[in-house]
Amino acid sequence: MKPSDDLALNRATVAGYDASAVGYAAETDHAPFPEQVEALQALAAAVGPGGRVLEVGSGPGWDADRLEAMGLSVRRTDASDGFIAVQGARGRAVDRLDLTADDLGGPWDGLVVLYVIQHIGRGLIEDVIGRIAAALRPGGALLLSWQEGEGERISDDAEGRYQVVRWREPEMIERLSEHGLAVNRRWRFQGRDAVWIIVIAHRS
Repeated sequence: MKPSDDLALNRATVAGYDASAVGYAAETDHAPFPEQVEALQALAAAVGPGGRVLEVGSGPGWDADRLEAMGLSVRRTDASDGFIAVQGARGRAVDRLDLTADDLGGPWDGLVVLYVIQHIGRGLIEDVIGRIAAALRPGGALLLSWQEGEGERISDDAEGRYQVVRWREPEMIERLSEHGLAVNRRWRFQGRDAVWIIVIAHRS
């Protein structure tokens, strides 16, 4: 698939979340998987109190709430105006940021990219990981998740079209390594409709 096709599918996915943001927020407003909680705690320990963290794809903001409660300073961002509005209604400030195109700023002590990479097409992934790595300070920590498996699919529902790309673990680890990101913690769990892998990687 061409990068232009991947971009078009990514834009369609964002539009789908614009339409479904309120329902998604209600559906996910509960205790997360234990592995996710442990991963968030591990990131907070790696970054340290007061550490500056960029969260890409903040969604309803539940993980940012948890990280802030752990003592981190979180810049919340999302590409979806729907999610920005949901968080705004909760009194949270969220910057609009497109992971496929926008400057990520930094250098950050930590980056959080949970439940986002599955919507990034294969033709865009190298650039995206490269810019994530460049936005981290040396020694900075990345918290990243992806759906384990092979292939990709397009799912359609009443609210939009969503691109889902799955990666085998060795493939993703190799891509991270190529950009100076070494994985040192890993969690694997069965989600509602996929097996998920969460890792913490540090920039060399």
